[in-house]
Amino acid sequence: MSIFLLGLVGGAIPGPNLMAVFTETLRNGFIRGLRVLFRAIIAESMIAITTLVVLFEMDIPQFVFYLVSFFGAGVLILMALRVWKIGDIGGEGEIFSFKEMFFMTISNGLFWIFLITVCVPQAFLLRKVIPAGHILFFVIFELGVITSALLVVFLFSRFRLIIVGKKIAPAVFKIFSLILFCFAGRLVFESVRFFMTG
Repeated sequence: MSIFLLGLVGGAIPGPNLMAVFTETLRNGFIRGLRVLFRAIIAESMIAITTLVVLFEMDIPQFVFYLVSFFGAGVLILMALRVWKIGDIGGEGEIFSFKEMFFMTISNGLFWIFLITVCVPQAFLLRKVIPAGHILFFVIFELGVITSALLVVFLFSRFRLIIVGKKIAPAVFKIFSLILFCFAGRLVFESVRFFMTG
C-alpha cells in the first residue's frame, strides 16, 4: 500500500511532464492530453526499468545526474518557448512528441535522483523479501503514478471550458511557459548548488 501511495504522490507532483499534459489538454481536450500523459509514463517506465536492471548495479555517482540536469534545463527552455507561442485553443500539430517527452524525462536529473535514491533502494529491499520484488515495486508504483496523473488530468480537463475563452487561453499558455522556465531554473540552481557545496 505504501508503494502505491508513493506513486500516487509522485504522479500529482507538478513537473515538466504534468505541465506538458496540461498544455495539450487545454489545447485539444482530455483525450489528446491522455496521449501525452501515456507518452510521459512510457518514457518514465523505460528509464525506471533500465535503472532497476542495469544502472543500480553500476553505482553511478550522483554528480552525473546533476550534470544531466544542465541538458534537461535546455530541453525545458526550448519547450517553454514553444508553449509561449501558442495563441489559441485547438492548434494544429503536436507540441510534445514521444521523442521530446523521452528527452525531457531522461534529461531531468532530479527525476533520476528521486528514482535512484528513493525508488531503487525500496525496490531492492522488496526483492529481498519477495522473489522479483523489484519488478512488483515498479508495477505498483507505476499504477499509483497513472491513477494520480489520470485524476489530475481529468479534473484539469473539467476546467478547460472555463479557460477556453480567446482572451484567457493565451495568458494561461504564457503561465504554463513561465512554469516550464521555472522548472528549468530549478534544475540549473540545484545542479549549481550541488557542485558549489559538494
